[in-house]
Amino acid sequence: MTSHARNFGSECNLSDSFLKKIVASPIVESVVLNVEARQNAQLKRALGTGGKKKERLFDIPKLEDANWAGKRDMAHKCTLIITEGDSAKALAMAGIQVVGRNTYGVFPLKGKLMNVRDASTAQILQNQELQNLIKIMGLYIGKVYADVNDLRYGSIMIMTD
Repeated sequence: MTSHARNFGSECNLSDSFLKKIVASPIVESVVLNVEARQNAQLKRALGTGGKKKERLFDIPKLEDANWAGKRDMAHKCTLIITEGDSAKALAMAGIQVVGRNTYGVFPLKGKLMNVRDASTAQILQNQELQNLIKIMGLYIGKVYADVNDLRYGSIMIMTD
């Protein structure tokens, strides 16, 4: 298998109709589903959320958690304020002093958040900010949410300059 293609004396030309049949075959769909399942399992292992919302999170630096976040029958009333940096967090915390800490939590981001639409699983796993947001919200990879009752926060407020 060390010979170059030019030394074979022939070429392999596949027709467009043959390639379309391969793409439409159930084998390709099976392979794609298998790869997606492996990636989801890798994300679940890395994040370790387990699908259970926690009342208190102690391992996330700079998170100012709402008092009711993660509590049964109260979490859906909570709002997570995501800010751009520590200075905006200070402003949000000043506002929380007025309205109370029961339903508002604050988490500052370090710069721009990664666009995950075209990101690979490895890129998502390497981004600490995304991992923290997933833990803060109590998201479970692969679960379809019908409402916000299973999450730690019912809404997100983005505070930018």
